[in-house]
Amino acid sequence: MQTKEKTSALHCYHCGETCDKKIVKFEDHVFCCDGCRTVYEILQQNQLCDFYNFDEVQANKPKAFTKEKWLFLDAAEIQQQLLQFSSAKRNIMTLHIPGMHCTSCIYLLENLSRIKKGVIATEVNFLKKEFTIQYDPKNLTLRELVETLCTIGYSPSISLQDAENKQEKQSNKKLYYKIGVAAFCASNLMILGLPDYFDFNNLLTSDFKLLFNSLSAVLALPVIFYSGAEYFKSGFYALKNRTVNMDLPVALGLSGLIIQSYYDVFTHSGPGFFDSIAMFIFMLLVGRFFQQRTYQAFSFDRDFKSYFPLAVTKIVVDKKQSAKVTTLQKNDVIFIHNEELIPADSVLESESAMIDYSFVTGESEPVNSPIGQLIYAGGRNKGSGIQLRVAQPVSQSYLTQLWNAKAFSKQRATTLHEWSNKLARYFTIAVILIAAATAIYWKINDSNLLLKAVTSALIVACPCVLALSIPFTFGAVLRIFGRNGLYLKNADAIEELAKTDTIIFDKTGTLTSAQATEIMYEGEDFSAYERSIIGSVAANSTHPVSKKISEKLEAENKYKITNWEETIGQGISAEIDNHKVAIGKNAYIGLPENASIHQNTFVSVDGKLKGKFTIQNTFRKDIEKLALQLRKGFKVLVLSGDSDRDKLKLSSLFGATNLYFNQSPKDKLDFIEKLQKKGSKVTMIGDGLNDAGALKAANFGITITDDVNAFTPASDAILEAKNLGLLPQFVKLAKSTRSMIYGSFIFSFAYNCVGLSFAVRGELEPWVAALLMPISSVTVLLYTQLVSRFLAKKYKL
Repeated sequence: MQTKEKTSALHCYHCGETCDKKIVKFEDHVFCCDGCRTVYEILQQNQLCDFYNFDEVQANKPKAFTKEKWLFLDAAEIQQQLLQFSSAKRNIMTLHIPGMHCTSCIYLLENLSRIKKGVIATEVNFLKKEFTIQYDPKNLTLRELVETLCTIGYSPSISLQDAENKQEKQSNKKLYYKIGVAAFCASNLMILGLPDYFDFNNLLTSDFKLLFNSLSAVLALPVIFYSGAEYFKSGFYALKNRTVNMDLPVALGLSGLIIQSYYDVFTHSGPGFFDSIAMFIFMLLVGRFFQQRTYQAFSFDRDFKSYFPLAVTKIVVDKKQSAKVTTLQKNDVIFIHNEELIPADSVLESESAMIDYSFVTGESEPVNSPIGQLIYAGGRNKGSGIQLRVAQPVSQSYLTQLWNAKAFSKQRATTLHEWSNKLARYFTIAVILIAAATAIYWKINDSNLLLKAVTSALIVACPCVLALSIPFTFGAVLRIFGRNGLYLKNADAIEELAKTDTIIFDKTGTLTSAQATEIMYEGEDFSAYERSIIGSVAANSTHPVSKKISEKLEAENKYKITNWEETIGQGISAEIDNHKVAIGKNAYIGLPENASIHQNTFVSVDGKLKGKFTIQNTFRKDIEKLALQLRKGFKVLVLSGDSDRDKLKLSSLFGATNLYFNQSPKDKLDFIEKLQKKGSKVTMIGDGLNDAGALKAANFGITITDDVNAFTPASDAILEAKNLGLLPQFVKLAKSTRSMIYGSFIFSFAYNCVGLSFAVRGELEPWVAALLMPISSVTVLLYTQLVSRFLAKKYKL
């Protein structure tokens, strides 16, 4: 493959470092060590030399390591703690790669499967420097995988703290060091500049002036090449890639000051601006520090601090009780129904289980797990209920990560976030053009102000305020939602909720309350044994009707259940002691279609009809008020899989023409897609099992939770059932986010216009401009917090 020669003979073709100690020649290229040559050979053999064609490539130099370094990864107990998922065919883990720094790194890591046999799939999170990898343990061990990464220059950060999940976020020591160096140099440069500040230059001999200026030039070097290096690198890569970023104006302004300063010193025409340069970089770094601290103080930590309203059935002294998943501790015993999500790594105590790991791996084929096997968080039970003992506390960050996996993502239109980033880039171009025009003006009128005016103009303009407006706003809104029981999948979902013009409700378990629903039985009397086995079968399902039947029959669920089957929207069946029990609609248990006039659930044992359960639905509190509020601004529909028994009640709430009964899951899916083809923006509210397809098809899907763990990754949000009445306020707040964003944009433009007006006139010192830049970002953050709190109070959230 033809690749471009990116370095001279004195520089390594792979990492770009100077070959001052050793020169290794291979083919037509020069390398600084055998390690770089080895990496080149690996890439060449696997046809990955396109890696060297990236404009911003700055490859990592592989560090030497001994085979003994990673031997601890062969230990089973260490692997168990590090791996997020493990099976005979697939292991999954996430590694922290500190050396990941550019597009070429992403390219190489995402193509690791072409380098090493056994790698199944990879995913890179560049911002967090995380590398998630799936590999086949039959063809590749964890130690071999890590050694491969080290060989190509991407050594992962692994310690026993990581294995025990106790690694804490460390402070940015590098930033502190840079601030310290800049502060030390700036203070000493100001001391050396005292003669200039107080017009003492006339009292100094030319030798002292030269000495002071030379010392200033030397003392500025650590600030330029260490403290401020990141700005220059970022700006250089932007120019190299023929694009712009937010550091480019800063880099250009600094470069102008630096060039002018060293020119003045070398030509003995002046002391330069070294004190201003050091003070400017110091202010930038201090501003960055306070920005980070402010962001952390106001940040919306979705993974750990937000309300995640999922519940699980916990067994305490042989009694079942509902508990929030966040309260689970190690060794707690839990019961997982059919189709429920396993919230934490747990050991199976039932005889066997069929676990669907599609939520984790993307593969839908269930895995047969025997008693004693570790069942990983994110697996879904496919079959009768199972008992497990919690091995690790719930990690909401892991559940959120799974929820946002690519397999469950929806196709979205261009988001406001993407639009704001584009606007920030165009704004940066405009600032550079303004700076160029300023330079021309002062070159003609007063060249003494040229450098000051241009530098201040490049620095004071802050496109980052535009780019940060949306994440600040969305973060504040997400926090309000979470506080009120609505947990969103990601920030982009807010935009979809704001666009809503059509709202569709499921009925059972959504508009009706599972707890308040009454159930009556009509038919043959059950024997004690029949009562027990029917209740045990019903207890293994998460459907609200099944749960009510189980409660009515007071089932203890003490039998071994086989041949379990649940047909969504139809019924359940299973065998206990060779007796077949079926519970469901008339057609499911073999009755004629017209046998069910009302909302009945039939029961048969060994093919013989025993009777029917009749559901007396109780609608949720304030459902009338909710329907009235929503119908004022939206088209509101009800799609129910049940009969039309409640048609009269629902007609008074939503209108007779807006009700659709006897809808199968496919009917709901087709109905939503038909509305979308007409241009409707649909929000669907339903349970996480029967409505999974509809929730995924909708523009915005909400899963209602009512002390159950019926969660589907296809939904965009989870809403605690008791807060369903807040839905109108949630939509209003989502729609108000646009006004908040526009307000922050107006502030951003006003700030930049005022700042530029002073800068281009030469009335603003560069170091003052450096101070104003982070202040503007913090001001926008405070604005979003204050406005969001005002809106939350206005909407009573």
